Amino acid sequence: MHRLLLALLALSLATPAAAQTNPLALERAAHALGALWRPLEGPISEASITTACAGAVDEMNAVAAALPADLSPANLARVRPEHGLLIVPADAAGFAYFFPPANLSWFSPGLGALTVLDEAQGLIGAQDAAGHTFVLQLGHAGQRAVLRVRPPQGALATYVGCAQAS
Repeated sequence: MHRLLLALLALSLATPAAAQTNPLALERAAHALGALWRPLEGPISEASITTACAGAVDEMNAVAAALPADLSPANLARVRPEHGLLIVPADAAGFAYFFPPANLSWFSPGLGALTVLDEAQGLIGAQDAAGHTFVLQLGHAGQRAVLRVRPPQGALATYVGCAQAS
């Protein structure tokens, strides 16, 4: 995990300027998104959260181990977790590294951009490494962070924060 964070920190030093929005809001959004998010099946309950999060830390460690020595955009594009969506905040405000699972084929891994759309509602605009734009919505179910992903096309997907990445 430390290798993942150190490698991504080195890449983040070369990121372009952030989108025109409040840097503090961007920092809060990136920090809140920094986690391995696992898909929730069925109604949100303690049992469904426990099931979703089983093995999350191992999955995050597997992503860290899969990072190539050359962290170019082309190499980062090949890194995908087995089940979860890993989001690691970049050092520059308004950016994060996205590592979606293979079943989110529309979602390109690598450095992406963030824009806070409505902080009170938890709405965050995101752009993946290939330039696809979509909306994320942060919320809570009890004490657990929940993330809704609204893809450019398709059904809304709900994820639970299982392992902190920031």
